[in-house]
Amino acid sequence: MIKLQGALIQKLKNRKGQVALFVALIFQILFIFFAMVINVGLLVHHKINLQNSVDMAAYYGAMKQAENMNAIAHINYQVRQSWKLLAWRYRAIGTAGDFDEHPVHKEGNRQLGIRPGSADTDDINMQKRDFYEAPSFCATYVPFKPMPDGENTCKSLSQYSGIRLFEKPAVIAGQSPFNAAISKATETLRYSAIQRCKYFGAYNYKLLAQYVVAYNIDQGDRMLLIAALSRSMSQSTEDFYDIDGDSVKTGITKTLQNNLTTANKDSLSLKVYNSLGAEGCNNPSTDEMPAKWLVPIRIAPAFNYIDTDCARSDANTIKPVGRELSSDSKDWPMEVVNNPNHELARDIRELAQFVGMRDKIDHPYNYSLGVEKNPWCMAYVGVSASTRPNIPFSPFGTVELKARAFFKPFGGRMGPWYESQWPSGSDKSSGGGKMDANVPPRIADTNSIGEPRDPTRAANYSRFVGDMYGMKSRNVLYQFGRGIYKLDPSWSLGRSNSEIDTSDKAPNFMHWNQLPFDFAKKGSGNGDMLAWSEETKKPSRFRNLELLAILPDQFDMAYYSIEPDFYHNYYTRIKSRFIPKVIPGFDKEVRPDIGYHKDYNQNGENLNEFSVKDQYKVLKNPEIRELSIDLDQKLTYLSKDWKNVLTGWADNGLLDYSLNTGKLGKCSIEPKYNGETPAPATSGNCIVGGSTGYSVKMISSDYLNTELQLGGDNSGKAKIKNLPPSDF
Repeated sequence: MIKLQGALIQKLKNRKGQVALFVALIFQILFIFFAMVINVGLLVHHKINLQNSVDMAAYYGAMKQAENMNAIAHINYQVRQSWKLLAWRYRAIGTAGDFDEHPVHKEGNRQLGIRPGSADTDDINMQKRDFYEAPSFCATYVPFKPMPDGENTCKSLSQYSGIRLFEKPAVIAGQSPFNAAISKATETLRYSAIQRCKYFGAYNYKLLAQYVVAYNIDQGDRMLLIAALSRSMSQSTEDFYDIDGDSVKTGITKTLQNNLTTANKDSLSLKVYNSLGAEGCNNPSTDEMPAKWLVPIRIAPAFNYIDTDCARSDANTIKPVGRELSSDSKDWPMEVVNNPNHELARDIRELAQFVGMRDKIDHPYNYSLGVEKNPWCMAYVGVSASTRPNIPFSPFGTVELKARAFFKPFGGRMGPWYESQWPSGSDKSSGGGKMDANVPPRIADTNSIGEPRDPTRAANYSRFVGDMYGMKSRNVLYQFGRGIYKLDPSWSLGRSNSEIDTSDKAPNFMHWNQLPFDFAKKGSGNGDMLAWSEETKKPSRFRNLELLAILPDQFDMAYYSIEPDFYHNYYTRIKSRFIPKVIPGFDKEVRPDIGYHKDYNQNGENLNEFSVKDQYKVLKNPEIRELSIDLDQKLTYLSKDWKNVLTGWADNGLLDYSLNTGKLGKCSIEPKYNGETPAPATSGNCIVGGSTGYSVKMISSDYLNTELQLGGDNSGKAKIKNLPPSDF
C-alpha cells in the first residue's frame, strides 16, 4: 500500500508531457487565429480585387461614353463649319462687287488697294450700316465667269441692302425629296445688256439659294447622325452602344470578369447604370430628334439678294432691286414671276421649296447651329457588383462583398450654349445673353421669332470670344474681297464686250454646279460642298479661299472639341460598323469634314481621306500668299496649326486631373496610314503627346447627390436630373 502510494506520488510529481498538453491547446488557438487571418486576408484580397475590377469596368464604360461624345462634339463642329461657310459666301462673295462701300478699291485701277475714304480696320462704317448689317447678295460682277466684260450689277449695294427687306419667315407645309436637278444655264449671259438684265436677278437668287440649301442639307444630314449617335447612348439605363456598334455592357462585363479572381467570378452579380438613359435625359418619341440631353439650336436667318427691274432698264442701265431670299413667290426674281417659261424658272421653283422653314419646327432640315448639351443631364457610368466568394474553413460562413464605382467624361466641349445660362428645369439655355452675339435669333416655334427685322438675322458668326463684328468687319471684307479679284489677274472693267470668257478660271458660277443636291446624294454624291471644276476634274482655285474661311478660329477652339483626324478615328468606324449594326436603315450619306471629295486622290492631294488637319494645309499653299492674304497681321483670329486644338487632360495619372502643360498643343508621334499598318489611334490622333476632347475621371456618389452650380454664372445650385438609383 505504501509502495502504491509512493508510486502515485512520484507520478504526480513527474511533469513530463505538460508542455505537450499546453502546446496542443495553444496550437488549436493558433490554428483558429491563423485560419481567421487567412480568411480575413482572403476576404480583403477578394474585396480589393472586386473594387479594382469594378473601377476598371466603370472606367471602360465612361471611356466609351466619352468616345461617343467626342464624335458627337466634332460632328456638331462640322455643323458650325457649314454655317461659317454659308455666312462667308453670303458676305464675302456677295459684297465684293460693290464699288461704293466695299473697302477694296476696284474702279480705275487694278492695284486693289484700300478704297479712298475707307479702311481695312476691324469695324464697320456706321454711316452705311445697311451694307454691313444686312447686305444684298450679288455675284453678277466681273471677274465672275462667264460675266461679260465691263458688266456689274453690284456697284451700289448699300442702296439696296438693309434689314427693311426682312419679313417674318414664310412656312412651307411640305416638301419634295432632295432629288431635283439644277440646270447649268450660262449661255444666257451672251445676250445683249437688256436681255441679260432678265437673268442677273435669277442668277443671284439661284447661286445664293444653292449655297443656302446646300448648307441646310449638310447640317440636316449631320444633325440626323448626331440624333442617331445620341439615341444609341440613351436607349436604356443598363446599356448603350459604342462607336463601333457594340454593347458597352458586354464590354463592361468582360472587363470585370477578366480582372476578377476565380472565387469572385464564380459568384458575380452585376449592375450597370448609364446616366444618359435616365428619365428626362433619355430618348424622345421622334426618331429624328436627338436624345433629350442634347437640344437642337434652331435659328431663323434671313438673306437679301439683288434682283433687276428690266421694265425700267435701258440698253445702258440696269436697275437693281433689293429682295429677301424667300420661298414666297412674291420674293422671287421679277423676270421669273412675269415669265413662267424663263430659262431659270424651274430651278427657282425647285430651290424655293428648301429655302424657307418647314412647318414642323423640329424638322431636321430647318436651319440650325447644331446642338447644345443640357448640363443638368450629367454623363457618367456606374458599375455595382457583389460576390460571395467561397473561402474554405471560413468561420463566418459565406460573406457578401460589394463594390461600386462612378466615372464620368470631362474636359471636352460639345459646343457653346445659345445663351450663357441654363436654369435647372429649363429645356434649353435661357438668360445671360447670346454666347455668339453675331448668330441669328433662336426660334422655338414659328410664332416666336420676335422682331423680323433683327439685324442679327443676316448670316454671321463670331471669330473670337467677344467679337462684335464677325464677317461684317472691313478687315475681313478687304482681305477676302481682294483675294477674289486676284484669283483672275487678267480681270478688267474696260475690255471689249465682244468675247465672253467661259474658260475654267476662278471664280466661276459653274464651280458650284454640284450644289445643292448632287453632292449629298447617297451612293452617287461626291460629298463635296466646296468649289470644284468639272472641266478639269480638279479642285477650283476658289476652294483655297473657302477652306481658309472655315479654318478653326479662336471662338471655335474656346467652345468645341475639334478632332483633327475625324476621318480615321471616327468616320470609318461610324460608316462601316456603327451604322450597319445599330441603324441599318439610315438612308443619309455620312460625310467627313468639309473639303472631302469622294475617291479623289491625285498628285499627292488625297481628298478622299480628308479631315480638319488637312484643312490646315491651305495655310502652306503658295497661292494664299499670291492672293495677298495677310494671315500674320490681319486674319490673326485663325488657328495656324492643327495642334492648336489639342489639349493634354488626364495624362498625369488616374487620380491626377491637372492640365499637363508639357503636352498642351503638342503631338510627338502620329499614327501612320496610307497602306501602312496604323498605330493605335487615340483621341486627337497622337500616340505620344496631346489629346483632344473628353477624358475620364472618377467621381463619388456624394458628388452626384450634391447640389451643383452647372447652369452658368448666377444660375443657382440644384441637383442633376439623372441621379443614381437609391438601391445602386
